[in-house]
Amino acid sequence: MKKILFTISILFLASASCLFGAQVSSAQESELWRKDWQKFGEAIAPYARAGALDLHGDFWEFNRIFTKEVEWRGTLREFHNNGVAKNLILEMRPIHIPLPDGSAIEVKELSISCANEKSGCASWSAELIGKEVIFGTKLINRNRGYQPVVMLHDTGKESRMVEIKAHGAELIKVLK
Repeated sequence: MKKILFTISILFLASASCLFGAQVSSAQESELWRKDWQKFGEAIAPYARAGALDLHGDFWEFNRIFTKEVEWRGTLREFHNNGVAKNLILEMRPIHIPLPDGSAIEVKELSISCANEKSGCASWSAELIGKEVIFGTKLINRNRGYQPVVMLHDTGKESRMVEIKAHGAELIKVLK
């Protein structure tokens, strides 16, 4: 009888360690979106389909998961400096975000505003227009979390936009 219980205990522990190992691997995979814009699109897709990007949706869990620092790659297309803040428009590889009604919206640019002297924004300039860069920012909702960090503005099929709330824009590397 003792041999049977001991064998069952070992099998249970082996199963538990395999499950734990799978969870760790899954958690690591789930964070790939922080370094890969395309993976970001894939990671938010199930939440978008469920309505988490809607102002009236269930976005609390979405914000908990996606309010993090990211490091992505894009091409600087526009640069504006008004002396107080810089506005950057980065062209990104297109991602398609599914919506609850079965349609999808394409997102292919990211607009970031940041204070000139704060949040790593000082190194951006108009000379970088047309250059591919690696940049860092933090996805964060600065409205005390009362809106999703990635929000759909939908005023009809012809006027839909996805707003990604980001803070700061650190220029990490100019690629080409």
